[in-house]
Amino acid sequence: MKQFYIQLLAISFFLPTMSLAQNFTDVSYDAGIDFLVDHEQFMGGGTAFFDYNNDGFADIYVTGGEDRDRLYQNNGDGTFTEKGMDAGLIHTADVMSHSVATGDIDNDGFRDVFIGTRGFNFSNSSNAHCLLYYNNGDGTFTDISVTAGILDSAWTAGATFGDFNLDGYLDIYATNYVEEVGFISDTITNQLIGFAHNCYPDFLYMNNGDNTFTQVASEEGLLTEGCGLAAAATDYDNDCDLDILVANDFGEWVHPNVLIENNYPSGGYTDVSQSSGSDVGIYAMGIAVGDYDEDLDLDYYISNLGRNVLMRNEGDGSFIDVATAAGVENTAVDTLLVTSWGNAFFDYDNDSYLDLYVANGYIPAAQFIATTIGDPNKLYRNNRDGTFTNIADTLGVDDHHVARGMAMGDYDNDGDLDMLVVVVNKFLFEPDYYEHIILYRNDLNNDHNWLKVKLTGVENNRDGFGAHLLLKAGGRTLMREVGGGSSHASQHSSIVHFGLEDIAEIDSLIIRWPGCGTQVITDIPLNQQIEVLEDVPVDITQAIASTEITIDNSPNPFAENTSITYRLPNSSHIQLSLYDGMGRKIAQLIEGNKASGVHQYSFSAKQYQLTSGIYFVVLNVEGKVVGKKVVVGR
Repeated sequence: MKQFYIQLLAISFFLPTMSLAQNFTDVSYDAGIDFLVDHEQFMGGGTAFFDYNNDGFADIYVTGGEDRDRLYQNNGDGTFTEKGMDAGLIHTADVMSHSVATGDIDNDGFRDVFIGTRGFNFSNSSNAHCLLYYNNGDGTFTDISVTAGILDSAWTAGATFGDFNLDGYLDIYATNYVEEVGFISDTITNQLIGFAHNCYPDFLYMNNGDNTFTQVASEEGLLTEGCGLAAAATDYDNDCDLDILVANDFGEWVHPNVLIENNYPSGGYTDVSQSSGSDVGIYAMGIAVGDYDEDLDLDYYISNLGRNVLMRNEGDGSFIDVATAAGVENTAVDTLLVTSWGNAFFDYDNDSYLDLYVANGYIPAAQFIATTIGDPNKLYRNNRDGTFTNIADTLGVDDHHVARGMAMGDYDNDGDLDMLVVVVNKFLFEPDYYEHIILYRNDLNNDHNWLKVKLTGVENNRDGFGAHLLLKAGGRTLMREVGGGSSHASQHSSIVHFGLEDIAEIDSLIIRWPGCGTQVITDIPLNQQIEVLEDVPVDITQAIASTEITIDNSPNPFAENTSITYRLPNSSHIQLSLYDGMGRKIAQLIEGNKASGVHQYSFSAKQYQLTSGIYFVVLNVEGKVVGKKVVVGR
């Protein structure tokens, strides 16, 4: 395979200045995250926020490029401990890892990890496939790539999880990059004026439900021609199935961005890129997903080498690029182009409006698209009128490191969103300027209200990827989508965050699950995280039934105490949880390994301050779920 290269251009560099009014603090070193991604091809640097050990705190995964990947376990006190080797992520040292996405492939309650690679194995100089690490539930992972059928070799630059056929199991869409380079030169001056690369076709791995996958992109007619760097599994048309938006590099020359409509339940996919106006030909890098204008459909911000694109969803299957009018072009420094990578719509100040963060980072480029080294990151504050204002310098997040992927999540569980920005090496010209991954702690100083929601699917995938949440409060409706990855090589936390400013009461939270099952929750407390189990009030005992696993309680109804009895046919890892009648998780009663046989658990209504009413005790045994309705009252 030919090595990818692009012409260099010598340009100026300047150091950042830090505002005294910053609301974010770089806590990387104090938190124990002191790492710099080593990447020969300048393109990688992925990260993900996810709770790999289910302790309630978001952990951090970072791809290492030519180095091994890092898994930072959250210690719950603002610090992290690197656990990559202990967790068994050994094979990442043999490949050039590029991107990461996480998802629970077998619905057992533990997130598994998919790693996109450059397609080359350092240890034996052979082609390399992507890596799929199975979470064993005990703090370790097992590489199941070969047995799972993840065998195709390519330069996999991005991936997203989503249940495309709505069978309850997560599938994987992987975007692939340049296979063989090609250039277009001026016939007179012989200068480079364009690109004619050949690109690997993307992969669609369909989950067979037994921890194996089948690659069906060709069969489904999804042999895209572009050099993909990111994809979003997203429901752009609000029809309760996941479509696919692909961000392609060299779009002006090779193939523009692609929007693929899912035709579920009739089957198949339709390329609606041209008809929807989403076939934008740019050097696309990453995708941010969010309803920034509150019209109850999803808009998409796509980063670029040069002017970024804000695709406003018109609600009729079409999009309009409004980046200029919105003030989020992020275009140039003097005559040199800015290069944008990871991005996110998120409410940084809990004022209830979606803001936008963009991670910028220099990459060498041909003279006709010359780029600047001085690429400060941007944080665009939502002005509440369809426009944004860049306030990155005021907040202290206008960093000039060479950024690539970025992800956001509330790692310290204080109700505001923090950010991790991945930094790569290679372009450091100032010896005193320390390059490192940046963990920005949000030190928000206001009393705005907020709500976080964690979904647990039962009939749908356990992570709830693809669900739409509509929060009604203060005469407005705020919409969020649970995503399986879209930022450049990266994945944001899947715990949904709503800032609420001075809204004192939530009218309702509507959850529209994939497949259009709808769940309505009321009486929601502010300023905390709630956990919602899919459709508990209706059919938890029928959702995933097992004749071998049983659960009961006596007495029922009960006023103060009851005894919960459950039977296990085999030694298993279990979770016994308590939910209220609306499907909100109240408490985790038991989590751990239990031997086969009959077990009892004494339960007190007073301990959990339960009032009279209907509740559900839910037993999850390695993905098999049974439930029991319990009634508190005399």
